[in-house]
Amino acid sequence: MAGTVLVFVFLVLCCSQAQRLVNLVLLPDAVNDGAVCLDGSAPGYYINKTSVNRWIIHLEGGGWCYDESDCYGRSSTRLGSSSMWQKAMQLSGFLNNDPDVNPEFANYSVVFVPYCDGASFSGNLDNPITIKDKKIYFRGHRILDAVLNSLREKEHLDQAEAIILTGCSAGGLSTYLHLDYVQSMFSNIKVHGMADAGYFIDAANIHGEMYIRGQYQHVFEMQNCSGGVNSECIHSKEESERWQCFMAQYTYPYIKTPIFVLNSEYDTWQLESILQIGCRPPNCSESQMQLIAHWRTTFLQALQPAIQSTTNGLFTDACLHHCQSMSDQSWSKIMVKNQTAHDTFVAWLDMKGTRNVRVVDDHTNPDNPTCG
Repeated sequence: MAGTVLVFVFLVLCCSQAQRLVNLVLLPDAVNDGAVCLDGSAPGYYINKTSVNRWIIHLEGGGWCYDESDCYGRSSTRLGSSSMWQKAMQLSGFLNNDPDVNPEFANYSVVFVPYCDGASFSGNLDNPITIKDKKIYFRGHRILDAVLNSLREKEHLDQAEAIILTGCSAGGLSTYLHLDYVQSMFSNIKVHGMADAGYFIDAANIHGEMYIRGQYQHVFEMQNCSGGVNSECIHSKEESERWQCFMAQYTYPYIKTPIFVLNSEYDTWQLESILQIGCRPPNCSESQMQLIAHWRTTFLQALQPAIQSTTNGLFTDACLHHCQSMSDQSWSKIMVKNQTAHDTFVAWLDMKGTRNVRVVDDHTNPDNPTCG
């Protein structure tokens, strides 16, 4: 998944026409508090401050490292070390500062938090592990704390009127896991979440095996994530089931802060990595298409708490993609029941107008004609 997401992000960041430049702020002092990337380097964030009142905080995605060896390899990439981060980057879609493309959010201050811990900003293991004479640190939740504290102290984030926490893929999962925590840190501010492509479900693959369950469980236990996910979820589970709180499907019912779900019903990463279908429509056999149709049914069943919510928002589409909020095309042009993800989110956030704030695509195949 990491390679696929990196290619996607590269294309989004480099090829959009109207984009926002954000500059890197490293946090070397955070190292003293143990807030470090996998390789022990300092965390940080990219920022473009245009408003003191309204903020978007985006948590980057990029998969997870599933075991110790995987984390060792990841520690030598930009998803595990800040030593490889560029000094500035450009953003688009929901983070676009072009008012013609993104009028409601163009004037928000944007913080983009690069991902370097391998567990959706959730791990907190006191002692590093040693692999091949290299120390590997699992400190994602300390990174999140360091970023939020820096924003409070340097940018006076605690004086804001509104914060939107968002992210895509593993960052979308981060949004589900940490939204209530962010609200608790800024209790006097209206906090909303928008989780893009982070509703990974606990489902069987084509052989009937619950393969992905073991993957998430090992990440949760390896990185000591029990203190870095939704506390209400953790307190409701027996110890043997607490790993479930690392999955949006099980965490969503415990989230108290308003949240908007943005997801494809045919999410390409989930089809490839959870269902393990081995093809992509239209290049699939009839039997494979039947399995994909059954996947959609399974996904929508797991999504029922969000579909039935009377307060939270939702937009799902019948498109073959993974992550869409950072693309001008998919954020503002894919249509479901005559409205876009952008339209639906704005309607939900403002609670004004006549648009539906919970939209589910009825296409039973990934053939929504506006997918592009």
